Amino acid sequence: MAARKTLKLTKRTVDSLSVSSGDTVVWDRDLPGFGLRVYSTGRKVWCVQARGPVGITKRKALGLHGEITPDEARQRATAAIDRIRQGLPPEPPQAESEPTIADLAERYMESHVRVNCRPNTITNFAKALRIYIVPELGHLRLSEVDRSHVSSLHHRMRDKPWQANYVVDLLSGMLRLAEAWGMTQPGRNPCRSVRRYRLQAREWFLSPEEYRALGRVLNEAEDDGTVILSAIHVIRLLMLTGCRKNEILTLKWDEVDLEAGELKLPDSKTGARTYSQMRIRDSGKNMSATSAAAGFAQNS
Repeated sequence: MAARKTLKLTKRTVDSLSVSSGDTVVWDRDLPGFGLRVYSTGRKVWCVQARGPVGITKRKALGLHGEITPDEARQRATAAIDRIRQGLPPEPPQAESEPTIADLAERYMESHVRVNCRPNTITNFAKALRIYIVPELGHLRLSEVDRSHVSSLHHRMRDKPWQANYVVDLLSGMLRLAEAWGMTQPGRNPCRSVRRYRLQAREWFLSPEEYRALGRVLNEAEDDGTVILSAIHVIRLLMLTGCRKNEILTLKWDEVDLEAGELKLPDSKTGARTYSQMRIRDSGKNMSATSAAAGFAQNS
């Protein structure tokens, strides 16, 4: 067996080492297990080798000569040999970097919103994240986000209070899921203590007189052809059923039961719903919800 080649591994000795073919390992004379693998191409790699407590030998590359100095390589080798002899990996595992709000936003959209939400909700959430949350808070680590960051964002949107509340509620929901996913410590959702803006009620119902007036206008528009017929049917359906706009615009024939006089929506925002027959009187014309639905379907 050839004698094991040992040298005092310094910059001068390492720079002078070369082999004509293949590769060889030169071991340090003062630190057993610390070596340098020399290749015929001129490449030189620091390495370490030691035996663990159960007799298993482990070898680990430490880095290229030229990228780390002999002294740095020796320090790494000393630590690696000590770990191997304790039965540990030569190097401690690298800690994963803490996710940011931008990382959370991406996971929230892909793993939760796109899986569980309706198309309109997906669009609205993506827009709020893209315009407000990620530009303002996306660079922050989850542990860095506190009440001051959320309050500042909320305050900057004070000219549109409904949207400001919506953004904070969205962020709060994201941080609740981050806790469930183990991305952040429980109980530190800073959105909980941000006081939302008080909003005026936006609900408004037409009076009987207003219903009749709107009905007359729709009848006149239908008679003189000044408005697209499908648009008239959409407005009538909204009047007669109380459906949401997108529920009517995406209405399908198999959701209209002309015989029973019902609209059956299998996937509304609040779950499956059935709208029974309703009628409205406007200047002598009767229009049922299902006949309006049929007219809309035929003209769309």
